[in-house]
Amino acid sequence: MSISSLANIEGIQHGNGLGRVAACALMVTPQRWKYATENAAEIERHWQTRLAERPQMFNGAVHLLAGGRCDQHGFEGELLATDFKSYLHWRDAGFPVAGVRDAFGSALIRSAEGHVILGRQRAGNINEGLAYLPGGFIDARDVTPAGTIDIAASILRELIEETGQSPSAFHKVPGFLLTQWNALLSFALELRSPLPADALRERIMEHIAADPQSELVDAVIVRSVAEVRQAGVHPYAGLLLEWLFADS
Repeated sequence: MSISSLANIEGIQHGNGLGRVAACALMVTPQRWKYATENAAEIERHWQTRLAERPQMFNGAVHLLAGGRCDQHGFEGELLATDFKSYLHWRDAGFPVAGVRDAFGSALIRSAEGHVILGRQRAGNINEGLAYLPGGFIDARDVTPAGTIDIAASILRELIEETGQSPSAFHKVPGFLLTQWNALLSFALELRSPLPADALRERIMEHIAADPQSELVDAVIVRSVAEVRQAGVHPYAGLLLEWLFADS
C-alpha cells in the first residue's frame, strides 16, 4: 500500500496515511523551530501551570520532523531539536500547523499467532489511559556523532525500558511501517515473537509489576479489528492496526 499523503511531506500538512518502506534515513537539522521562538512567553506560562499539575515532568530535548520525502526506496527526513515544554504547548493547543510533525519510534510487537501487544500508559503521563505501541520521543540519545538518527536503536531501547523484553528474543521484520495521523508520524519496527500472546503478555506484566515507576500500567492483547475499537487505543495505533488486521 502506498503512503500517498506522505509523498509531499515537505509542506507538513495534517492528514492520514500509512504503508511500508524499506528504510528510513533521518538527519538532524540545525534549523530552529519558529513556533517555539514566537510563543516563548506563553510556552513558559503554560509549562509552569502544567508542571504544578505533574511535577515529575522533565523539560528535556525532543526532535520533531521538519521535512521529508517518501518514495519507493524509503523515507528521508530532517528533524529539528526543541525542548519538551515547547512540544507540550503545541500538543495541548491541538497540534496547530507549525511547520513540524511529531515523529517517534514504535515497537509493533506481534505474538506467534500474529496478535499485537500494546502497552497502556500509566496515569501521570501525557497519553495516560491509552493503549499504544511501546515507543517514545526521538531524543539526544538517538543522535549519532555524524548527526544522523538511529531510529531502530531508539525503538529497541524503548522496547527494553517499557516492556523489559530483549530485542534478541524477537525476529525483526525488515523495513518500517509508517503511520501518519494528523500531526503524528510513527516509525514502527515490526518485532515477531515465537511466544503465544498470553505468555508474552505475562512476561511484560512481570516487568511492569517489578517497577513502580513503570510508564505502563498494563499490556493489552489485540487480536482483531473489533478489539482495536474496544481497547481504548490511541488513534494513530488504531489506524495502523485496523489496516494491519484488514490486510492480513
